[in-house]
Amino acid sequence: MSFGNWQSQLRKGFLNIVILNLLSKERCHGYEMVRVLRETMGLSLSAGNIYPILARLKNDRLIESSTEVSSDGPPRKYFYLTNTGELELAKMNNHWDKIVMRMKDLKEGRINGS
Repeated sequence: MSFGNWQSQLRKGFLNIVILNLLSKERCHGYEMVRVLRETMGLSLSAGNIYPILARLKNDRLIESSTEVSSDGPPRKYFYLTNTGELELAKMNNHWDKIVMRMKDLKEGRINGS
């Protein structure tokens, strides 16, 4: 597997938790999410990458949206976490932290086989 292919596969699974963490801090519209994730995470994303994920998260009832008038143009759809989304995100973050810790242990040779 090439690095580019591996990176693409990792990003697909990673974007759910990244988007939910972003929305846990503030409600956002899609284009704002793309901008923030490009700038802060260095991810090469487009609205075409974000909106299918948002639709899936909304279908899973982890996020909701509301449409609001914008002074900068047409109305914007803002996304935010639901109570269910907050609970699931806490589980995801806990699991992610364990993966990162175990990966660090593995890289540093501290795995004891369990």
